[in-house]
Parts: sequence; structure tokens; C-alpha cells
Amino acid sequence: MVKFSKEYLEKTAKVWQQYYDTPLSLEDAREIAENMIGLCSFLFELEQKNGVEKGLYNNNWN
Repeated sequence: MVKFSKEYLEKTAKVWQQYYDTPLSLEDAREIAENMIGLCSFLFELEQKNGVEKGLYNNNWN
């Protein structure tokens, strides 16, 4: 478990509050932050495994 500062959790709750009908607690913000870290870690691992060279991110945006 990562230790987040109170200020960080308050900012996280403020950013994500627009997506929730009920007020977010600091515990809710902690869970959101940990889930986002998990998602980014997963995406990083996926990129390392599959990589750009295997066509994972081939697009015509450039």
C-alpha cells in the first residue's frame, strides 16, 4: 500500500468528485489513486510485453 499525503488525497477527491453523486471521502480518494497506479502499471507492463514494434499502438494520428 502506498502512503499518500492528505493534500494529495484531497486533490484526488476534488478531481474525481465530478464523476460521483455522493461526496468522496479520503478513503475513496486513496482507493482511486491506488487503482490508477495499478492501471498505469498494467498498461506499462502490456507495452513492455507487446511494444510499439508489434503494432500495439499503430494508428494514423501522426
